[in-house]
Amino acid sequence: MDQTTDVAAGPSDGLRLAGRATPGVLPAARARWVPVAVALAALLAVYAPVVAEMAVEWARFPSLSHGFAVPLVSVYLISRRRELIAAEPLGSTRAGLAVLVAALGLLVAGVLTGESFVSRLSLPLALLGMTLYLTGPRVTGHVWPAIAYLVFMIPFPYLPLTEVTFQSRLLEAGVTARTLQWLGVPVLQHGVMLHLPSMTLEVADDCTAVMAIPALVSLGVAYASLQPGAAWIRGTLALSAAPLGLVANLVRLVLTVLGAYYVGPVTLTSPLHRFGGTTVFVAAVVLLAGMGQVLLRLAGTERR
Repeated sequence: MDQTTDVAAGPSDGLRLAGRATPGVLPAARARWVPVAVALAALLAVYAPVVAEMAVEWARFPSLSHGFAVPLVSVYLISRRRELIAAEPLGSTRAGLAVLVAALGLLVAGVLTGESFVSRLSLPLALLGMTLYLTGPRVTGHVWPAIAYLVFMIPFPYLPLTEVTFQSRLLEAGVTARTLQWLGVPVLQHGVMLHLPSMTLEVADDCTAVMAIPALVSLGVAYASLQPGAAWIRGTLALSAAPLGLVANLVRLVLTVLGAYYVGPVTLTSPLHRFGGTTVFVAAVVLLAGMGQVLLRLAGTERR
């Protein structure tokens, strides 16, 4: 009986010891991320004025309001890989420190010269460098797409944006005029002006797809990254967001001019025209979702 008692006591003691050790494993696993969290908090404190300036622009200009959602999407993309990240060992690389120093140099240069775009662009670069230096290339391999996604929250520089917007106005006015002529509407294009028999319309800055494209591209990349299947499907969806936005806006312009020609100037006060950016965004989202379903079905057909 004494031998039986000893045998039974051995495993029981072992189970109790294992039970005591388990609570200590989780804090140890989490403790390795404490330096990363502290460094992240410090980096965000350094960049707080830069982020605050961007937030003011996001709130002031509707075409930039998607900037509020970009960091949230970035966090979500990381959370979807949290199990893979937790399974990786932490490492370090000097290249990360070099990238971090270069990013901070860009921040200082941007602040001193007044080039806000440079200082803002340095934020994702600094996050990438910090991640490389404190966690190593294996963890960085899981989180770099989410870090790169933060680029979409940065407003485009004013002067290049102005030139791109003007060229887009010319393009969209030309395509709209040719489409209307094909439909039998007498219209004459002169630059960004569309001359109808009874009125003259201008393809203004707010009428172009350029204002909606940054939000559409950021949405397209996020939507593509969440899709299952082959990489070519995700790539196609990400690259299609901007063209789909342009097509949606061209359709809106044609319908608006047709309404002005056949119905009258009252068409210019319709929701289709007054809320053009929202209309284009919603239409492009619907087209993107439809394209995603078509591509998934095509991929399924190929596998069969």
